[in-house]
Amino acid sequence: MSKNLKTVQTIFKVLGIIWKVVYILCIVGAVASLVGLTLASVFNYFPEIAGRIEDESDMTIMQIIGYCLSGVIICIAQIILAKAHRDYFAMEQQVGTPFTEEGARSFRTLGIMNIVIPVVTMVIVAVISAIFKSRDVEMYAGLGIGVTMILLSFVFAYGAELENKPAKESKEIAETEEK
Repeated sequence: MSKNLKTVQTIFKVLGIIWKVVYILCIVGAVASLVGLTLASVFNYFPEIAGRIEDESDMTIMQIIGYCLSGVIICIAQIILAKAHRDYFAMEQQVGTPFTEEGARSFRTLGIMNIVIPVVTMVIVAVISAIFKSRDVEMYAGLGIGVTMILLSFVFAYGAELENKPAKESKEIAETEEK
């Protein structure tokens, strides 16, 4: 294994660990948001409690419900992305190189997911914010990262072609000699 490939493998191993941590934290965030959503929904039926919460905060119970529901949606979207990244890096570590056709396709899919999932999530959260009259939740679309990943996937695919080229050439030479 070359020095550069070892460096890539080390970086990808670290990224795999980071995505595992992100995955776990997103699950914790989703559960916490779900607990908040449940509590806010229950408190909505008790005017005394709801009134005290509204007096102490700058929001109505319905706005709090909107924020918690948005939190659940955002965390679920991030769980999906984190799991996909975690799975990609685990697969890459098992294979030992990002330069495989399957790895390139998987990385391209991750790039597309990094564009589509945040955009869909932003639309859903905007609708929730409008329904519950809460302020918009700040989010980002992964357009730059997604496009970069898609472009990089073509580099990985080209690397896979180069790695497979000597084997294909040997096979073609053997077939020619047989004729």
